[in-house]
Formats: sequence, structure tokens, C-alpha cells
Amino acid sequence: MSSDLKLRRPVWFVMLFMVAIGMGLGMVGGIVERTAVAVVGTALMLAVFGAYERVLKHNYVLMSGLLAGSFIGLVVGGFGYLLGGNVSTLLDGTLFGLLRGIIVGGVVGGLTRAQPDEGDPWHTVLFLLIGSLFIGAVLGASVGLISGFILGLVRWHSWGIWVSALLGAVVGGYLGSYFQQKTFLWVGLVVGGAITLFSSFVGGAVAGVMLGLVTGALAPMLLVALISAVGGLSSRGVKAMVIEAAEAPAEMLRQGAFPFLAPAVSVGIIVGTAASGASGLIALPLCLAVLGILLAVFSEVDGRIASNLNARTLVEMVILGADDLPIMAVPQKLVVDSRTAVLGALSGLIVGGIGAAIGAWLIQQLLAFM
Repeated sequence: MSSDLKLRRPVWFVMLFMVAIGMGLGMVGGIVERTAVAVVGTALMLAVFGAYERVLKHNYVLMSGLLAGSFIGLVVGGFGYLLGGNVSTLLDGTLFGLLRGIIVGGVVGGLTRAQPDEGDPWHTVLFLLIGSLFIGAVLGASVGLISGFILGLVRWHSWGIWVSALLGAVVGGYLGSYFQQKTFLWVGLVVGGAITLFSSFVGGAVAGVMLGLVTGALAPMLLVALISAVGGLSSRGVKAMVIEAAEAPAEMLRQGAFPFLAPAVSVGIIVGTAASGASGLIALPLCLAVLGILLAVFSEVDGRIASNLNARTLVEMVILGADDLPIMAVPQKLVVDSRTAVLGALSGLIVGGIGAAIGAWLIQQLLAFM
């Protein structure tokens, strides 16, 4: 059997896989009493999977990416739920985000730890492990601190919703500036603000994901702006400080900011979904499953096909390999064969929704019987 055949599963296998995923996530939603979130979210996630499954040459890597992402989401979401806590004030939000940032950063540091050379003594191995954990925890803490503070600010007062809309507009505008056209900048401002405002009114897992995404993206932008502001103030005064602070994040994006944004956004989403309570237990696996799908697409587009993706390889692709991921080539995959992609998305949407609904119903019947 050729390597291509090993990386391509038949249609019936893919359908059973989608049914199993749908039922599994539906059961999780039923356990935490978030059936609607589970059904709708699973249907949308499998629609993305179905679209790419039809147009990619290798679907086994896609399936393993989805599994790895959802597994990480379940573990991290479950652990965060057990930690408890809530975000209602600035202090609560700051401590909430800081703790989860430290934990997530430490785990990531452990997965991507510096590898010792063969024959190194045990104390060198231990030093490399502890150092990796420490660096990861510090980096995670910085993003978690900013995300938690902004989440606390948003939920502290009724005008926090408008603060979130403003932050969403700022992030959207900077992302639009990547294309170096004023039209995209204004479109980014409007779309970013509107989406964040809408999610804040909806609340729950939707708000947690969107606010986490915005605050996670904002963290490296704020850091770059702060460094540039200090440089401008020290060299040319207050006016230069403001100009440098405003222009630095846009310049960072134009030079390729994905290596900075991807890890920060991941931590931000984890903090945001954790703050949404029980809904986060289903929202986080769905978000990271989509991330796993996209990273699998990256691997095929870039010609780096592996037999499968797991938790470690996913983390390494986000943290270590993000600088050369073919971002714009991913949506183009769907455009090339749009009809096939739409049919795949529809099949994933239907199978995912039905599977999740069945899974939620089964677990509810089982819990009632027990």
C-alpha cells in the first residue's frame, strides 16, 4: 500500500468518524447542559472539516488534527472548569487570566522543551526541563494577565460592552492594515467592532471565544506598541511616542505577525472560554478542533505531510513553525473547487448536527436512568 493510500480514508470511514465526533461532543454538551451550543458548534466545526476533507488529497492527517485539537481542548477546558473562579471585577479577571496563562504556558513549555544532547548528565536534563517550563509560564502569564485584565474591565461595568467593541475595532483595523490599503483598514475597524459587540450582547461561549481572541491578539500588539512608545518618547518627545505606538503594531503585521499572534490568540481563547463557565467546556474543544483542522491543511499545502498530528506536533506548529505557514493558501484550497467544498461542508453540517443531537439525547437519557 502506497503512502498516499495510507493517508486517505474511504468515504464510509469518514462518515463514521464524523458521526462519532458529533455524538462525542454532543454528549459533552449534554453533560454540562449546553446542548444547543454543542449541536450548533459541532455542526459548524464539521462543516469546516467536510469542506477540506473533500478537496484535500490526504484526509487522515485532517482527521488526526481534529482529534488532537479537540482532545487538547477537552483536557484544558476540563482542568480550567475544575479550577473554578469567575470574572466580575478587574482584580478577579486579572488573577483569573494570570493563573490560566501560567498553567497553559507551562504546559506548552514542557511540550516544546529544549532537548538535551545524548550523554548529558541528569542535572542538565532537569535544568533544560525546568527552564523550558519557566519560560513558557512567563510568556503565558503575560498574555493571560492582559486577557484577564481586559475581560475583567469588560465585565466590571455595563459600559464594558462598548469597551469590547472598541477593542475589537482596534484589532480588526490593525489586521486590515496588513493589506496596506485604507479600504481594508476601515472594513477591519467596522467588522471587528460589530462582531465583538454582537458577541458581547449574545454572551456565553460566543462572547468568551470572541473576547478571548481579541484580547489574545491585543497582547503582542500592546507589547510592541509599548516598546515603540518608549523609544519614541526617549528620542523625539511625546508626539513621536504617540505616532510610534500607533504605527508599530501595523508594521509588525506587515512583516509577518503570525508567530506572535498564534500563541497569544490561543492563550486568549483559553482564558476567554474558561471565563464563560460551563459553555467553555464545549467551546474550547470546538475552537481547538478547528485549529487542528487548519494546521493539517497547512501541512498539506506546504508539502509537509506526516502520518498524523498529535498534541505535541500541533503545539510545535503553532509555536515553532508559525513563521512559514502558508496562510493565504488555505482559503484558496476551497476556492479552487468550490462546488465540491460546498457539498462537503453541507454533509459535515448535517451529520455533525444530527450526531451531536443524538449524543446529547443519549447522555441525558443515561443520566436520567442513573
